[in-house]
Amino acid sequence: MVNRVKRRVSCLPKATYYKPRKVSLCDLEIINLSIGELEAIRLCDLVHVDQNEAADMMGISRKTFWNDLQKARQKVTEALVNGKAIEISGEYISNGECKVEFLCSGCEYRWELKCDTERPASCPKCGSEIVYPIGGNGRE
Repeated sequence: MVNRVKRRVSCLPKATYYKPRKVSLCDLEIINLSIGELEAIRLCDLVHVDQNEAADMMGISRKTFWNDLQKARQKVTEALVNGKAIEISGEYISNGECKVEFLCSGCEYRWELKCDTERPASCPKCGSEIVYPIGGNGRE
């Protein structure tokens, strides 16, 4: 068994599921896209980071980065063309840049915290204890 290196990730997705509209999730085939694969496609195709630099940022070899990037592109394309759902999950190491956005249901104030900090107990603006994460790492 090969030890799989955890990828360093700087940005977690705002959502962890995508699916075609008006189709029940139970009726869809689900494709799993790892957080590492998502980070590879984000760095290369969205942020336009050179592949060598992106591999260094993720703490993996250039060949591993290339393989992750190709797998991610293939999975996203398959889901879009064939109407499949995408689930984003997997292990990763936060590089400390990742942030989670929170929303207060009382005053609708939004603020960000680093992923590795505890979930806030209350809103820093109004003190309401009803706060929700908006995407990010999914911790409740």
